[in-house]
Amino acid sequence: MIGTLYLRDHMAKVRILYDARRYSIRYQDSSNLKYNPDTKTIHSNYNSWVQNLDNAIRSQLSIRR
Repeated sequence: MIGTLYLRDHMAKVRILYDARRYSIRYQDSSNLKYNPDTKTIHSNYNSWVQNLDNAIRSQLSIRR
């Protein structure tokens, strides 16, 4: 699954891999977030956006159990 966040002039795209027991959120692409593939650094807000996504997924998973 691919998730894309557009916020002001930023774009972050992640790939969400999952099975029946676990999931992971992986960086796929971005624009205007100063991503450096050599040092694997990115805009400081990226991690909080991914954390918000992770929290939302966890919340929905706990409702469905």
